[in-house]
Amino acid sequence: MKASGIILAGGKSSRMHFNKAFARLTTETVIEILVKKFKVHFDETIIISNDPELYSELGVKVYTDIYARLGPVAGIHSALSHANNDAVFLLGCDMPFVNFETIDYMLGKLNGYDSVVPEIKGRIQPTAAIYHRKSLPIFARHLEENKLKLTLIFNEMDALILEENDLQRFGKTEESFFNINDQEALEKAIVMARRLL
Repeated sequence: MKASGIILAGGKSSRMHFNKAFARLTTETVIEILVKKFKVHFDETIIISNDPELYSELGVKVYTDIYARLGPVAGIHSALSHANNDAVFLLGCDMPFVNFETIDYMLGKLNGYDSVVPEIKGRIQPTAAIYHRKSLPIFARHLEENKLKLTLIFNEMDALILEENDLQRFGKTEESFFNINDQEALEKAIVMARRLL
């Protein structure tokens, strides 16, 4: 299935004290690593950010939120609005080790669903999920009504939730879905990068 790869880079990175998209893991930053991977895997790569000038030299399209600065709900809404494909894989910019076998498996499961979302350690991962364009009206309505919790949206969507044990066949889920959300996680990611990148 053809899909657009979307990198969500709109977070404030409040716990990092700097933009985590530009955390350096190797000779490259997280966003450089992800863009390179996405360009190989998807026929379209898009970054969603309210600071587009930061990403102008990466060679991909960058779009801002249509509903400005209303968090990940607005980011996903913008992604679905701008993507050329009905299916999008959306990933937060702080998850550099995502496994593309897992993504392909998730895309293969989208058939008829609004979304395919992994559940890791008992929590769904809406910023590492597949979405179909037909879910766009749900996101638009929640933004209009200022209902900005992603978990509420999943109560309304016809979403397939993939359990962790279903995804372990593609490697360690704690690595594939590892996110860099503070300095301690960054230091751990730098060590992981030597093995995984």
